[in-house]
This record gives sequence, C-alpha cells and structure tokens, in this order.
Amino acid sequence: MTNDLLVFSLGQQHFALPVGQVSTVVPRATLTPLPGAPADLIGLLRLRGVLCPVIDIRPRLGLPVALAHIGECIVVMHTATLRIGLLVEGIESVVAPPTDPIERQAPVDKDRLIRGVLEVAGHVVATLVAEAVVSAEVRAYLAASTDGLHYFAGQTAA
Repeated sequence: MTNDLLVFSLGQQHFALPVGQVSTVVPRATLTPLPGAPADLIGLLRLRGVLCPVIDIRPRLGLPVALAHIGECIVVMHTATLRIGLLVEGIESVVAPPTDPIERQAPVDKDRLIRGVLEVAGHVVATLVAEAVVSAEVRAYLAASTDGLHYFAGQTAA
C-alpha cells in the first residue's frame, strides 16, 4: 500500500488525505440537497449510478464557506464504514510524505480531524484523518437515512 498523499486546497490552506483512501476525483456537479441534513452535508452526487453523500468541511476547519466556482472538485474517499465525497477548491498534487523529522504526526484517532502537519513544496499541509472528516452528525443522519437513500437510489436508477 502506498503512503502517498493527495494534497488539495481549501481557501489559502492545503490539506492532504492518504491516496489509498481516495477512490476518485470528479469535477463539481449539481448536488441534490437533503432535507434536514447537517450543514456540512451539502447534498448527494450521482456517481456512476450510485448516490454518494458530499460534505464541505470548511466550517469545521474554521474556514469560510466559499461560493461555488469553476475548478472546485469532489474527492470521493472511503473510510472503514462509508464512501463520501469531500468538496475541495482544487487538487494540488500527489506527493510522497517526506521522511524529514520536522514532520509531526499524531497517533491515528478517529475523533481527531488533523493527524499531522508537514511541508510540501514550501506549503504547510495538514494531513486529515479520513474517519474524522465525517462529523458525528453526518454519520447519524446517514445512518438514519440509509434505507431512504437506498430507496431513492433504486428509484432514480431505473
């Protein structure tokens, strides 16, 4: 398994996820909003005939929510329990993590959003814990809605 990182931008900041947890990256498309969903669950994406929830973690990171613009994309990632899209402003690169001792990594904790910080091409990059990217509120909403989402997916696939 590769240790490479997918580096992406949110505002003026850079973040990364392990490449092994990224399924695909697609341009931003029209999302179907979900009634009563938590604020960070911004809608559903129909991807290859399957519905994929999409989240925006900017508010959780203390970043302002930006207006939709050309260049935004959705990083479809998977955790141990679900597949979800993450709205990002742009993909920067795929990099091998440096072996420099300046890199700071905390033990993986599913409740900790930022795993560590490293420098890539002169930029400070915060590595995210994929399990923690999805808030407890989104997990609860999706768990409660699973049957409805499967029903919806079956109806729209026809």
